[in-house]
Amino acid sequence: MTTRSLALAVALVVSACGSNPGGDNAGSESTAPPTTAPAETTSTQEIVPSTQEIVTGSDDVPESSSGTSSTVPVVDVERVSEPVSVDCSTLGRVQVGLQTGTITSGGLEYEYQWTVPSTYDGSPIAVVLDFHAIGSDGAQQAVFSGFAALAEAEGFLAVEPTGISIDGDERASWELPQFASDQRDDIAMVVDLLDHVAANVCIDPSRIYATGMSSGALFTSTLVCELSNTIAAAVSVAGVTHHESCVPARAMSYLAFHGTDDTTIPFRGGGETTLSDSEGGEFFEQVMPEEFAEFASDFGCSESSDSVISDSVTLTSWVGCTDDVELGFYTIDGGGHTWPGSIVSSEITSIGVTNMDIDATALAWEFFQRHQL
Repeated sequence: MTTRSLALAVALVVSACGSNPGGDNAGSESTAPPTTAPAETTSTQEIVPSTQEIVTGSDDVPESSSGTSSTVPVVDVERVSEPVSVDCSTLGRVQVGLQTGTITSGGLEYEYQWTVPSTYDGSPIAVVLDFHAIGSDGAQQAVFSGFAALAEAEGFLAVEPTGISIDGDERASWELPQFASDQRDDIAMVVDLLDHVAANVCIDPSRIYATGMSSGALFTSTLVCELSNTIAAAVSVAGVTHHESCVPARAMSYLAFHGTDDTTIPFRGGGETTLSDSEGGEFFEQVMPEEFAEFASDFGCSESSDSVISDSVTLTSWVGCTDDVELGFYTIDGGGHTWPGSIVSSEITSIGVTNMDIDATALAWEFFQRHQL
């Protein structure tokens, strides 16, 4: 099966959950429980994840989808450090299945999609925020990771936002501290997105999780630093970064996966990347296991040990961490810039070998279920 046909087939499965053509029902006065009838099916689109997956470090002014620039206010640290406020008694009906929409944060417009499982009955459910790689979008990430389909099967809410582009780079991306700009604030956007989600779906504020691929994985690292009182646990796939400014408010359970043959975000650093004809610079000198170990240091972990999962997969785990949080780093021997266990990833040979001994999505969900605020 070709990448094109396989991706489209998976897209059909995901989109079969349905959508709400009329948008969300924020502000509805109805107190009836959410409907369990399937929403109207969305039109399908070809979903082929981009292989250009990393931030460029531009400090240019970001553009909204309308092409206008807008300055984002300085983030309110006290606000983002608090758990999400939820009042399910005020919520009206919500369509189950796949739905899309937009939010405005700091004057910039962000698109998103979410998948409400057909089992949703108005009771509090867990939320998984799933962040795409640069040049991709939320819809592509949903298929690449498989979290949208898993949300239906396991009964949680999968939310895939789409980043914005910045001047000089038309690809949608996420802001990292190494390339921070006062013209955008993606941490504040996540807070606003969660507020929007909580105004429409009855979510459990103690079970909000974050994951992502490539630059989305690096952004997830940033959320561990900045939103530890909001997010219960996090998982990064093909990207970990620990900036010197990282000071988590609390110890958080964190998991990562990275291939040793990743040439986009090199496992061993070295300063070179296939994304550029020249050296990638200081950012690509980061050694992935060392970056993750910085979080173990932050969380007071005492020692680590290795477990052989398969001939090509080793899990490094830490013990003695503050509040007994769980930290683990999966080293994928020979793995590329890929998502372990993803059929879509395995069909895109240009990004390297996809390890199929483990399923990063299934392992991430099992990990999330062990942790809550």
